[in-house]
Amino acid sequence: MRLSLQSAVALASTPAVRAVALSAIVWVSLFVYSHWVLWRNPHSAYFHSDNIYDLDYSVVRQNAGREYLQQFSNPSANTSDVRLHASENPALCVAFATVARDHPDAARYFSDSIGSLLAGLSPQERASFNLTVLFANLDPNKHRDWNAPWVSALIDHAAGYEGISDAERAELRRLEEARDFQRKGVLDYIYLLDQCYHSTRAPFIAVFEDDVIFAADWLARTLVGLQTLALPREDHVIQAAPVDQTPWLYLRLFYTETFMMWEGDDDWLYGNMYLTFAIVSFTTATVLLLVRYMLLQRGSQGLPSHSTKSWTLGLRLDIPTIAAASLVIAPAFLALFFMAGKYSLPLYSLRREGDPTRPSRLADAGVYPMDKHGCCTQGLVFDRNQVPGLINRLRTLGRGQTDWMIEEYATDVPLKRFALGDQVLQHVGLISSRGMKSVNAQSVYAFYFEEKREEEVKAKQEKALRGVDWAVFRALEPEGVADSGRGADGLKQGLGILPPLR
Repeated sequence: MRLSLQSAVALASTPAVRAVALSAIVWVSLFVYSHWVLWRNPHSAYFHSDNIYDLDYSVVRQNAGREYLQQFSNPSANTSDVRLHASENPALCVAFATVARDHPDAARYFSDSIGSLLAGLSPQERASFNLTVLFANLDPNKHRDWNAPWVSALIDHAAGYEGISDAERAELRRLEEARDFQRKGVLDYIYLLDQCYHSTRAPFIAVFEDDVIFAADWLARTLVGLQTLALPREDHVIQAAPVDQTPWLYLRLFYTETFMMWEGDDDWLYGNMYLTFAIVSFTTATVLLLVRYMLLQRGSQGLPSHSTKSWTLGLRLDIPTIAAASLVIAPAFLALFFMAGKYSLPLYSLRREGDPTRPSRLADAGVYPMDKHGCCTQGLVFDRNQVPGLINRLRTLGRGQTDWMIEEYATDVPLKRFALGDQVLQHVGLISSRGMKSVNAQSVYAFYFEEKREEEVKAKQEKALRGVDWAVFRALEPEGVADSGRGADGLKQGLGILPPLR
């Protein structure tokens, strides 16, 4: 027994065991820290699903929006205040299609969307966009907000379907009664795009779903992102040219981390994991053996003196230690790398402005390429120049999942797609207007949105506003006069009544 104890003590005192023990302490510390900071990432090993869908910042914005709309709950409220409406030359046309929702939990989705959209904006910000709403029930009186006083007070253009024939109305009624969402949803999207395209001269067109919550800095950061995309390369000449002269379709304001994962096809290290571990082990062993050889050549055993041994904890670069480092320690830390989740790592992170690992004007503006994994249609801002082609594609296809149709169009043309890395929207609509199961609606979620803090968002809003160059948007305005009431043309095109846009 005494011999065994002495053997155990002797084994524990070897450099290899000490190296493993020290590494284990560091590994466990990183593991615990990751549990604390990465629990929101749905593709990390530390994901906590129990409280992930609890609303935090969204509640702050819901309350702010409700307080804002309450100011206009009186039908006699002043609706002519120019501070509450768009200027004659808006930078954006912002469009919503909203339908009546029967479930009581969903009744306030739309009003919360509009309230959070507008709450906290400066008069200059509000003047920068035209707000258009399509009440997409054939009988708009079904919608609880149709006659709400704040609608006429705050929205630039709110209406049901305008300028359609009896035959078109009958077709829409059939689609509505059949709950043919894949057909009617496409038609409504066409209608909104066409309405904005023809009724305003806004160089950018934003389409939002009616069950989202907006961060207070949504507009300021969107404007900075758009002007960065509009300016060519690194110069600051004001002209209608995108970054690197590459045409782009949209800037995404919402995406879900549900689709942001390691992929075998795109990520070689992950797709060849066994080989990756073998390469890491081999590389570690090779490097340490070379270091050992160089030290031996200098007449050293890795610890040049007894005094040095005290702060190296008795570690020694002998063969057992090298074996432990290459076969145990290095693979263990590589496992932590994969366990963190791809977009938790600095190299891939989308939530940093001025990312030192990827310096560029786009990164400084918080904008990142997202040609893949972009879901869904909660909030997209389109380059006006690309809208006619998109309308024609949607009209040609006629039915389907609108987000997939948009992605396929951008891939086919091809057109670049971008996103704000730090989302400015949250999807709160767990009661889908299209009959989607709650579990599927729940997966369409910005997992990090709820950790925003009001003071920090306000500071970002003020900083972004200081960076907005309004001359960029004036320079991008198309020539000609806007033609109001043209949303019906988009609908007619969708129904096959009008030829494609030119």
